[in-house]
Amino acid sequence: MFVIRTVLMLVWFSVASVAWANHAATEPSDGTVNSFIKVDPPRVVKPVPMLRGESDPIDLSFFKGKLVLLNFWATWCPPCLRELPALDRLQQRFAGQDFEVVAVALDQRGYAGAREFYDKLNIQHLGLYHGSVEAFGEEFPVDVFPANFLIDPQGRVLSFMRSYADWDAPEADKMIQDHLQAR
Repeated sequence: MFVIRTVLMLVWFSVASVAWANHAATEPSDGTVNSFIKVDPPRVVKPVPMLRGESDPIDLSFFKGKLVLLNFWATWCPPCLRELPALDRLQQRFAGQDFEVVAVALDQRGYAGAREFYDKLNIQHLGLYHGSVEAFGEEFPVDVFPANFLIDPQGRVLSFMRSYADWDAPEADKMIQDHLQAR
């Protein structure tokens, strides 16, 4: 089973790399949330497993009932590290509402690597999540970092942006507030 799954993942990654190789042309970004691409109709995603903190297993269904900004990042990705503090501030601004920034580290350094960067960047409001490219790759394109997916309370992807976004900009707050009010 492991061999079959590994072969399938290798085939998927080779196809995905060709399909997404020029994502800048198909998914242009101006660095703001205005570059989010609507998914119509919204796409249901499976509850992908991850770890919260060092070893607490959860999956995406843990956040059902909330508007979720799912962010994929890696410790080797400079734009990701630039984006994390702004995501931390976004989470702080919307604290107490049915909204959660779920920033998932997807690199081989796991918890230790993510914790190191959370400490360096003084991240205080984001939960620390980490997972595998293989698990998330079954539901999301994980060939570009950072990548952001807006997921509704029913667990459906509403829109996505596979690039850096300025989460401190007023339009970011407006986008989140509009989705919260539309519930």
